[in-house]
Amino acid sequence: MSATEKRIDMRIAEHIVEILVEKYEIPTETLELTAEFETMELDSLVLVELAVILQKHYGVSVDDWEIEAAKTIENTVAMLHDKGVPAPASAAV
Repeated sequence: MSATEKRIDMRIAEHIVEILVEKYEIPTETLELTAEFETMELDSLVLVELAVILQKHYGVSVDDWEIEAAKTIENTVAMLHDKGVPAPASAAV
């Protein structure tokens, strides 16, 4: 998939990073959009809670297994878009 085909909404990605930093005190330097949650040492409880937070904030159904399956912040953003959370026309690549 080329860079032009794969777009990521940085607002959503930054929101997920903000949640992980503020609520779970994950060091910012360990959070990368393409790093797997497991390598960032995010346990299943954090992912369950993240699913609930995202579901409430964006108004779409998000199961914890979907967050686990997404494996990265970047893929989580894509999954949210697939569920109908709109991406802005000028989303960063």
